[in-house]
This record gives sequence, C-alpha cells and structure tokens, in this order.
Amino acid sequence: MKASFKKLDVMSWGGFMMFAVSSVITPICLPEISKTLATNFSESGGMETARTLLVVLVLLLAGVGARRWGKKPFITSGQYCLALGLFLISVSPDYPLLILSLMITGIGGGFTEALINPLVVDLHPVDSGKYLNITNAFYSIGVMAGALVFGELLTAGYSWRWIFRIAAFGALVVGIGFNGSRFPSAEAGDTRATNHVILQILIIPGFWLFAAAIFLGAGVESAFTFWSRTYVETYLKDVPRAGAIAVVVFAAMMAVGRLLAAKLSQRMDMTAIMLYSAILGVVVSGMIPFIHTLPIFYLLLAFTGLATACFWPSILAEAAGSLRVDATILFAMLASVGIAGFGFAPWIMGIIGDYTNLRKGFFILPGLFMLLIVLLATERRIMRTTR
Repeated sequence: MKASFKKLDVMSWGGFMMFAVSSVITPICLPEISKTLATNFSESGGMETARTLLVVLVLLLAGVGARRWGKKPFITSGQYCLALGLFLISVSPDYPLLILSLMITGIGGGFTEALINPLVVDLHPVDSGKYLNITNAFYSIGVMAGALVFGELLTAGYSWRWIFRIAAFGALVVGIGFNGSRFPSAEAGDTRATNHVILQILIIPGFWLFAAAIFLGAGVESAFTFWSRTYVETYLKDVPRAGAIAVVVFAAMMAVGRLLAAKLSQRMDMTAIMLYSAILGVVVSGMIPFIHTLPIFYLLLAFTGLATACFWPSILAEAAGSLRVDATILFAMLASVGIAGFGFAPWIMGIIGDYTNLRKGFFILPGLFMLLIVLLATERRIMRTTR
C-alpha cells in the first residue's frame, strides 16, 4: 500500500528531529562540557539521567492531559520547553544549574515523546506500525544531522555554548510550526476514566513484558548515542569530528533500520524482525570493546545501529495491536519506562568507567541484547497461545 502523508506528519518529523537534537547535543559536546565544568564519567552519565528524570512523570501527565484537552497544547509546549532548556544550558555557569536546565529539556522531550507517536496512530489508524517506524526514523535522522553539524562546529572551534543556542532556536521554530497546525479533535475523557484506563493497563501481564523490552531497547540506543563520541576521543582519536562521525554512523544506520523495518513489516512478523535484530546486536556489540582501530569501530557501530533501530517503534506498535487499550495512555506509559531505560544505561556505564574504564562499561550492552531476546521470545510464545 502506498504511503499517504499529511502536513501534520511533516511537523511530527520536525518535532522528533528536535527531540533528537536535544538528546544528542549533550553527548556530542560532553568532552567540552566536562572540561569547562570539571565533571567525571559518572557525573557526565548523570547528565543524561537528569534529562530523563522528569520525563517519566511528564509522559504520564501528558497522556492524561491529552485525553481531555487534546495533543496540540502539550506537543507545542514541549518544543518551547526544549528551546528554553537548551538556551539555559548555554548560559549555565556550574553543574547544578546545568542539571536543572537539562531537566527542563527533559520536560519538553517528555511531551514530544508521549504524544507524537499516538498522534501518528490517530493520523494512520490502519498500518500504524509502518508509519510509526517511518516517523521514528526522523529521530535517528535528527541525531545524525545534529551530530554531524555540531561535530563540525566544535572542530572549527565554536564554543559548545553557542551550539546549544543554535539548537534552542531550532526548537522554537518547530514549536511555532506546531502552534499553527490543525490537530485532530481532543478525546472526551475525564480523570476517573483515565485512572481506570491506567489501572486496566497495569494489571495486564503483557504490558510489563513490553515495558521491560522497551526499557532494554532504549538503554542500548542511549548508551551508544551518549558515549560514542567520548569513547572515540578516549581510546581511538581525539579530534571532535571523529567522535561526532561515530554518532552519525550509528544514527544513520538506525534511520535505515527503521525504514527497513517499515518495509519488512508488510511481509514479516514484527516480533521476528526484533528477534533477528537482537541476535545481530549481541554479536556486534560484544566485539566493540576489543576494537582498537577507528574504521572497524565505525563498521561495528553501523551494524549495532541497524540492530537497535526497530525496537522502540516496533514495541509500541506490537503493544498497541496486542493489548487493545487506549493507545495514548498505553504509549505514554510504555514511553515513560523506555525513557527511564534511556537515562539508566549511560549512568551505569559512567559509574563503571569511573571504577575501571569506559571500555569495560560497554560490556553490559551484549547482556542487554540477550535479555531482549529472552523477552521477545517469551512475548512471541504468549501471543501465539492467546490467539
């Protein structure tokens, strides 16, 4: 079936790209930020945890609010919060104020992540898995574009503070674009009905299976996005461009992987696609800590991006198709767990890096892929027995 896109699809792509920029800008600028503010590995990893800390709560609040007032005010406000937080980071004189500013960007990211995926389902109720993978590919494209541009600016000698200001302006522009767009009508729902939906979802065993899977998938994705530039600069090459290209390679292959998953979903079971991806992830991520040359690191990172790509959008699509509950609330709840995984993995790797070295921190990633295989195989078996 030929894809049919709407104007709001294009805005959704822009929203995800700015969300991606807000996610990648800190790891790309991390060595420079660390030098300016004198932070260690665990404090650096804690930056990602801080960014995601409020997202979990915001995701749930956004899902509840969207049922009453619609998605537009929350998605639009999310872009404005991203713009404000990114600007405040650019003027932060110390680590505590930087953490506070990152939390503001986390609020904006929470609104974006909570509601753009359900918006895609609203726009494309038929074949939503295909459109979710296409839309989420623009998150990877945003990571790739941000890493490439910011890496070049750092190599050219621009301050990391000005880079954050450029990103803030981009988020402001997208927010204005959302503000001028026509959204689907708000759903009629009250707080008691929403609470009932949340409780209904929480007692479904399948929800916790999908929640654990998205936690692990997000953790793998964030680990490579957050630490790749620092890893390259620490062990392979100290030019900012080289580390930024590592993030670009990973993000580019994630974008390819999501578009490929959208194509394959017309012919293959989505769970099978995720299982094969996780098996590939175990193999290639297990080799990365042993690599000492930059080209081979790039190659393995490319395959890891391909292996990681499909998990987030495909888990959401599978959950929506299997659990038969309100998609907006379900996506908000699953995304909150996923964002928690997004903040957890870089922090743990940073702690390992302080106690031993960052290279050893990368050894947790094959383990996360193996846990994903177990969860996906279990989910597939359960779904077959309940059909």
